[in-house]
Amino acid sequence: MVYLYPRLLPAAASGLREGYLQRSVEYLRDRSRLSHPAMFYAATGGARLSEQRLGSLREAVLACATERGYPAKPSRKQAASFDIEVATILHRDSGIVPAEAVAGDLWAFLSLVVLPDVAAWRFADLHRDRVLGTDVTRHVFGRLWWRAHLLYDEDGGREDLYASLSVLSESDFDQIYARRTSIGGSPYLVRAIVRVWQELDIPPNAERRVLRDFLMRVLRLNAFISFDSLSAEVLDEELEGVFRESLSVVVGAQTLA
Repeated sequence: MVYLYPRLLPAAASGLREGYLQRSVEYLRDRSRLSHPAMFYAATGGARLSEQRLGSLREAVLACATERGYPAKPSRKQAASFDIEVATILHRDSGIVPAEAVAGDLWAFLSLVVLPDVAAWRFADLHRDRVLGTDVTRHVFGRLWWRAHLLYDEDGGREDLYASLSVLSESDFDQIYARRTSIGGSPYLVRAIVRVWQELDIPPNAERRVLRDFLMRVLRLNAFISFDSLSAEVLDEELEGVFRESLSVVVGAQTLA
């Protein structure tokens, strides 16, 4: 069953955000709702989600935050752990499908109506991109759904289909997803990148530069290689070779410096 989630009209979303700025997490918790006068649904594509299911989703996400000190400000480690668990919950249990997940006004409804307190707990400044859905790749919850969607691996032979979520940091994964028209738009390629990455021995102080150099090389290769048409074995071998080239260049440059 495909469920249609409530969406929030842009003007209402902006108004709620303005009213929530500089407010405490406790204040926003009291303003959490499961509906709003300015909410609407996509005209077709599935059944409207019930308030009961929406409430269950809030409870699940709130429980993740509470386990990590909510309403007190989370540490970096707590925030990263929260992101991984909530990414799994949103992708596995919410019923959101890709056609719905691209809609910024859906994510605005979740962050400003259903979970405003958790959104502010995770990102205290309530930056526009984090709550309005103007950029789903940066939205407090939308980015997590897409991260899980790209890394969900049914064919990897692991019991935990979401194990790859913990391989890359948020900032490192953002480098991949930011190139979604070429690299980040292919779950097959993204999963292979993460699969190969975790097998390499990369100096911690070189990881960011190696990944950046690697992605530039893949972008160039993408112009004349159809990565999605390669078998997993061949793709892994190809990517490992590119990674080692980047590693050699970056680490070599560090040595000379």
